[in-house]
Amino acid sequence: MSIAGAFKKTFRKFPGKTSIELDGQTATFSEIDAATNKIANRLRGLGVEKGDRIAQYVPNSFELIYTTVSSFKLGAIVVPMNVAFKEKEIAYFLRDSEAKVIVTDAQRLPVLEGVLKDLPALEHIVVTDSCGQNGGYISFSDLLDGDDSELDVDIADDDGAFIFYTSGTTGKSKGALLTQKNVTSNLQALHEAWRWTADDLFLLTLPMFHIHGLGVGLCGSLYNGCSTIIRGKFNAANVLNTIHNQKVTLFMGVPTMYFRLLDVENCEKYDVSSMRLFVSGSAPLSKELFAKFHKTFGHRILERAGMSESMMNYSNPYDGERRPGTVGFPLPGVKARIVDENFNDVPTNVEGEIVIKGPNLLKEYWRNEEATRKSFKNGWFKTGDICKRDADGYISIVGRSKDIIISGGVNLYPREIEEVIESMPAVKEAAVVGVPDEEFGEAVKACIILEAGETLTAEEVIAYCKKRLASFKKPKHVEFLDELPKNAMGKIVKDRLKNS
Repeated sequence: MSIAGAFKKTFRKFPGKTSIELDGQTATFSEIDAATNKIANRLRGLGVEKGDRIAQYVPNSFELIYTTVSSFKLGAIVVPMNVAFKEKEIAYFLRDSEAKVIVTDAQRLPVLEGVLKDLPALEHIVVTDSCGQNGGYISFSDLLDGDDSELDVDIADDDGAFIFYTSGTTGKSKGALLTQKNVTSNLQALHEAWRWTADDLFLLTLPMFHIHGLGVGLCGSLYNGCSTIIRGKFNAANVLNTIHNQKVTLFMGVPTMYFRLLDVENCEKYDVSSMRLFVSGSAPLSKELFAKFHKTFGHRILERAGMSESMMNYSNPYDGERRPGTVGFPLPGVKARIVDENFNDVPTNVEGEIVIKGPNLLKEYWRNEEATRKSFKNGWFKTGDICKRDADGYISIVGRSKDIIISGGVNLYPREIEEVIESMPAVKEAAVVGVPDEEFGEAVKACIILEAGETLTAEEVIAYCKKRLASFKKPKHVEFLDELPKNAMGKIVKDRLKNS
């Protein structure tokens, strides 16, 4: 069944029920159905067809929700983009995906306008604010003025649904193409694993440009038919107030959010007895945080893990022990092995790379046959995560073979940051690593060699990066060195920089 087909079942079953509450506005399932039919019909009138890419460069909003659902109805492929991205970043994603349509807002429109000349495939710019008409762009409100009849589009299980951009050690982003079946099979697995039903009241504060917030959060809520309260941004006090006053039952977050919930003044005064499940992912949850949260709120956080290439892969059990420091077991339908460098299974409690297989695995890296081929072996996907499995079968992620920094639940790619730093005239060479950070899990550390006779301060480096990259990518720590540690092949030994 297609994603749109799965959502249609929800829309028909709960027509008058409130689906979304966001910024004081609400929409029922039938209202979302009608609005997205209008948008899909208007987009089809503009020449958007099945398989075309529709980019989203807009924060949590009804416009983002409606664009996502209408894209699925058209059989178009959604390309989410982080709202903090700057010109260099969005130009690459739009050019690589060859997006035909982008939805953005007045705040980000100038960034987009700065790269339009490099985007020949982009035909339509939809702006959520009224300023769109002033520039000759399409106003989002115009898309809602039209035919709300149901579309008849033949969408197969293998047709594309999302392109989530990810990356590896080279810093060159790859688009993970997830199909209709990839998404719906994973949503069904989460429905089973987390007992997610229409009776839940779900609080979603994750950004909906990430697979956690968009693929799992929003799509999961529409798949299961629960009412969902969405916030534009995470605010710890607001989250506790909302749980207390509205009797929320389900919340998903990253470890940084749980740190901040515990930092709210007199946090223990809030009544969270209505909560059925707190879920954490996107970065490791420490045993200390798990224990402190349980002591304060009486809830054991359910830790899980996934990736852009497959949505969710593993989860601690809903019933039974939620073991801190682990991500539990493979989800229904997902198979996992932990292997050595020769692809042989390793013994219990021995580290190796975890490889997976299942209906949730990406179809391919977008137009990148080489990367797709290298990521699979004998039908198994090589995740790059270094794991071990204990005697009871619980999986722990102990490291990553891929050179990625996870800060606050967001993947950061060192080579991208290194290239920006190395563009500074005074810099001869740079290496970026992740170092432990109590709140964010990891923080960015830049190690720099200067050209002879040049001077530079840490503050200048950070400011330079902030102007050219999303703010969360800028270094938190800067160290100036005389040389970088390298092996015999000239490769930088980054582990030594992490420990210096």
